[in-house]
Amino acid sequence: MASIREVSTGSGARSVTELRNLAVAEFISSWPMAPYAEFYTFTGNADAPRQDYGEFNAGDTRTTSTDYTPKEKAPQFASVSLKIYGDKVQTDIAYERRGGDIGSQRVTDLRRFAQSLGRYFMDATINHDNAQDSEQITGLKAQAAALSRVVTWGTNGTVLDASTLKSFLELLDEQILSIPGGPTCIIANGKFISRLTNLARDYVRVEAAPDVFGRQQLVTVYNEIPIVNAGFKADRTGLVIGNDERVGTSNDCTSIYLVRFGEQQDVTFATNVGLDVQDLGLVGTKYVTLVEFDVDLVVLNPNALVRIEGIRF
Repeated sequence: MASIREVSTGSGARSVTELRNLAVAEFISSWPMAPYAEFYTFTGNADAPRQDYGEFNAGDTRTTSTDYTPKEKAPQFASVSLKIYGDKVQTDIAYERRGGDIGSQRVTDLRRFAQSLGRYFMDATINHDNAQDSEQITGLKAQAAALSRVVTWGTNGTVLDASTLKSFLELLDEQILSIPGGPTCIIANGKFISRLTNLARDYVRVEAAPDVFGRQQLVTVYNEIPIVNAGFKADRTGLVIGNDERVGTSNDCTSIYLVRFGEQQDVTFATNVGLDVQDLGLVGTKYVTLVEFDVDLVVLNPNALVRIEGIRF
């Protein structure tokens, strides 16, 4: 498994290891996918990784002196085109002139900035859509729709409560089994996690698990599958996965995503040098730091992704 921490190697003379390590750590702390997402790296602007081309229809019989009809499938390739995500953060030189610690203030600014960038990229992982904005990746929501991997719970959605729990768990288990090898994780919002935890205590537990830095964190688990809280958008003013999705006549629904990640297989992230941090020095009256991420999200196996929509509270 290649994590974002492992692929973030930096590039160029202005790439500063200490600033990069700080930014990566804070980005990871606010990008809930970090412990589960897998990356592969390549050089250049675009790539064409091999896709899963479906199953062979194998198996036949024959008589003596006859032969089988050979089965053949042509390889298929996905299209990866790196998109640039990032921003600049600046710290006024006045903090240094007034006797403050400009280093500490700059570190504080970079830390908070990288946390916001992590939340922004979580929003991108789910909601961005290259068909709507060519500068964006195509997130899981749009990819699930394009691959016809969206399952609707009820024509107008269904309220998840004690009376419908069994029906929902049957649907959830069915979709888990539709992913070869099972999902790496389930992505949902906090309301769903709270509701499922309280209704399905025999199936859901909270346990300590190491993050990508080996630090222990609490993880909600359903039948051994981690449930990831997608959390809030960059400025914390809205949910990445809201409770206001429309299904049929209902506009108070939410969705969950079942995803199997892999390194250049299943659902994967492509990058060149991961999260890069450039010290641009003093620009005018500001110390400026550039944080950028050349990245794309690609589904190489359509069966590695399912979105369940129509969940109401």
